Amino acid sequence: MQVGFKRGITSILILSGLTVFGAGAAEPEEEALIQYKDMVVTPADFQAELETIPEQYRANVAASGERIHQLLDKIFVYRVLAREAQEQGLDQNPEVQQEIKLEKEEILGKARLRQLRQQALADNPDFETLARERYQTNPEKYQQPERVKVSHILIKTEERSEEEAKELAEEVRQLALTEERPFSELALEYSEDPSLEKNKGDLGFIVKGVTTKPFEKAAFALEQPGEISPVVKSRFGFHIIRLEERQAPKTKSFEEVKERLVEKIRETHLNQVVQTHLNQIRNAEGIQMNREAWQKLKPTPSAH
Repeated sequence: MQVGFKRGITSILILSGLTVFGAGAAEPEEEALIQYKDMVVTPADFQAELETIPEQYRANVAASGERIHQLLDKIFVYRVLAREAQEQGLDQNPEVQQEIKLEKEEILGKARLRQLRQQALADNPDFETLARERYQTNPEKYQQPERVKVSHILIKTEERSEEEAKELAEEVRQLALTEERPFSELALEYSEDPSLEKNKGDLGFIVKGVTTKPFEKAAFALEQPGEISPVVKSRFGFHIIRLEERQAPKTKSFEEVKERLVEKIRETHLNQVVQTHLNQIRNAEGIQMNREAWQKLKPTPSAH
């Protein structure tokens, strides 16, 4: 019998319902999402697969028709492959059975970690109060630096000489100074910024230290909204920059930082609960480490 199958086939066998392959059959109250012969993919299957995706990405996946299709396709194809694997007797392969055991333990272990996190939230910890206390202790940590909101037009030098690019940039700047046409309209016509279709030249707010020095210096030199910079050269090409808004440094209010701070404290709390439990497991009395046996796991260097 062929051996050497790794986690791919193991996952197929486990996730498809190894013990009873009619396990693909839908519960009476569930609507079939995909049906093929006696195999059915159900909403419960989809939800279980969705749970394997990190929590912060699940909402985006569930909101995308393409991603939903990809997940359902994965479940269906793996289910068929698992049926084929059983028909070929791969579920009786000792190596595959060992992999199934490890995979099952990992799945159950992850379920236990999720349970620990849920239990940690059962008492409804007052994360908002903790967040407010942290904010009030060090409000200076929540300083918003001076920032400017700018739009720009970029003329590149890749397909023209530097002299030609600068000359064109100067011409576009003169058009912007006349204010006969909206800056965004000029950007759509002349700018060669790759992000143009998305932002129409509007770069939003920037702070010092996040963009190229020549661009930053010119942007922060602008004082009044609507002011147009001289033509500025950077490694990207030549820019014409328009100031949209300027904001002085300020300390953000608690309401401005509350959501992010509460989430950070919540995650820290949950991670501490999980880590404490894992440390208890690792430091439990009676664990015996066979270091000599460990050494035997290292591959023996081949002689030349």
